[in-house]
Amino acid sequence: MESMGKKKPRPRRSFTSEFKAEIVELCQRGDRSVGQVAKDFDLTETAVREWLRQAERDAGTGDGGLTTSEKDELAALRRENRRLREDVEILKRGGCRTNLSQRVRFAAGWWVLARENRCVGYNFTRVDREQLMLMPPSVADWLPEDHLAWFVLDVVAELDLSGFLAGYRADGRGGAAYDPEMMLGVLIYAYCVGERSSRRIEKRLVEDVAFRVVGANQQPDHATIARFRATHETAIAGVFGQVLSLCARAGLLRPGLIAIDGTKLCANASRDANRTAVQIAEEILAEAAAADAAEDASADQDQDGPAGELRERGGRRARLRALLDELEADAADKSFEAHLARRAEIEATTGKPIRGRRPSPTAATHRSRREANVTDPDSRMLKTKDGYLQGYNAQAVATEQQFVIAAEVTNQANDAPAYAPMIRAAKKNLRTAGEKRRVRRVVADAGYWSTDNVNFKGVESFIAPGRARELKRIAETETQRTDILQRAEAGEIDALEASKQLGVTRARVNQLLRRRRGGDPDPLTTTMIGKLDTPRGRKTYKKRAAIIEPVFAQIKHNRKIRDLSRRGLAAVDSEWKLICATHNLLKVYRLT
Repeated sequence: MESMGKKKPRPRRSFTSEFKAEIVELCQRGDRSVGQVAKDFDLTETAVREWLRQAERDAGTGDGGLTTSEKDELAALRRENRRLREDVEILKRGGCRTNLSQRVRFAAGWWVLARENRCVGYNFTRVDREQLMLMPPSVADWLPEDHLAWFVLDVVAELDLSGFLAGYRADGRGGAAYDPEMMLGVLIYAYCVGERSSRRIEKRLVEDVAFRVVGANQQPDHATIARFRATHETAIAGVFGQVLSLCARAGLLRPGLIAIDGTKLCANASRDANRTAVQIAEEILAEAAAADAAEDASADQDQDGPAGELRERGGRRARLRALLDELEADAADKSFEAHLARRAEIEATTGKPIRGRRPSPTAATHRSRREANVTDPDSRMLKTKDGYLQGYNAQAVATEQQFVIAAEVTNQANDAPAYAPMIRAAKKNLRTAGEKRRVRRVVADAGYWSTDNVNFKGVESFIAPGRARELKRIAETETQRTDILQRAEAGEIDALEASKQLGVTRARVNQLLRRRRGGDPDPLTTTMIGKLDTPRGRKTYKKRAAIIEPVFAQIKHNRKIRDLSRRGLAAVDSEWKLICATHNLLKVYRLT
């Protein structure tokens, strides 16, 4: 039963060359079509057409494929190659063989099979690690001409290094330092290949040929690399703008439509290093007590020994004190009393009371930051889809061609406050880079939704008021809300019934009705959803994910950069700019 309905496969048949020639001749006469000839002789039309093409190739008028004789020769060579491989397998398993007189050629060399109990001889290239030169004498011959290392060196040669040279003595005194051009080249190449650890960079400067080419066969140690990165963090951040200028001169930037988004990156600090204000105060007291005890114990000893330790402890106490002051200042700024004071100041300035619900002492807006990280005080606990991480919010603005034109790091969990600063930074970077084309449209996801961002002057913003899959539901909710307010305005229902249907207070309904009577426009959410629902809006917003998401995928997945190695907001901002600068360089390298 299972085989009923299944079509049996047609058995494979073989045909003589004479039969094929007769079929081709019938088709070439033109009195019958190819399909008719195939049907008359119980052949497939595909096979007949292939015979016709083969006949044309044999006649020299075909599409350039192999002729019949060439195919026969190829088949014979394949059979011979298969037979020789079988012979070699036999030789490998059996060792020596007698009465064999033939020569077998492979890509690795010649296998010589001799007569009369003589074993196989191998012909390999000579290996001599004791020779004087294992590599070409010139470093220029170590890598192919189109290697990424040469591209990085060409780019670094075009950069303005005055910001780096300012940190060195101009009189030539003191010990010789590594050339900043070489150090910057090593750093840029390392970030291009996803290598950011100074110790691993030091190791690869010895073991990796490309690193040795970029480093001109010099091997600075990890401490020198780390100091260079920390000392010149401002100049390294400026490399982003110079790389952007190179992209602009090449005509690669088309900033008419840009996309903005942020991604969370882990900080170089552990979540276990977070402390509350009480814990920090206790550590300060413990450090002070330990320092006093050390001073008392060393009062009759040489002061050179414990002095460094005491200074180090004093520096730690200063950092803890700064953290405690920061937590206390944050708590004072977000306190209920500070909120009331700001409201009173606004009312005194405007002369009108602030409408709406009065602030409550238990509201979440008055909760201050509870903990601070003692390893990296600028890092924050940020929520991601996989849970919380100790890190930073890395922002980026990219063009349609996925070139990053602005890169900043913030420790705020919310993306919305970064919208305006990032757009301004993108415009400024484009002007500095010499790009004449201007930003016209900006697309962003729901994390950037706010009244100020939507109404940002100078650009047309396409910001979703919710997740893309929830826009339809939000639009239906706004439509229902408008219908209820229209019925309340027409007197069909009273304000109390409208408040029940809307799920808001009666005072809020009256406020909405007053706005409608005053000629206020539709809610911003309704306006934006209507804008995104047009063909132009859908086409524009659809490009958001294709513009900005691949940038983060290239950085975090392909280059394995999911955390930041520096500490402090200024340091991680410099590192993020270098990461984005190398992203742009890699795109230019692939396009050239």
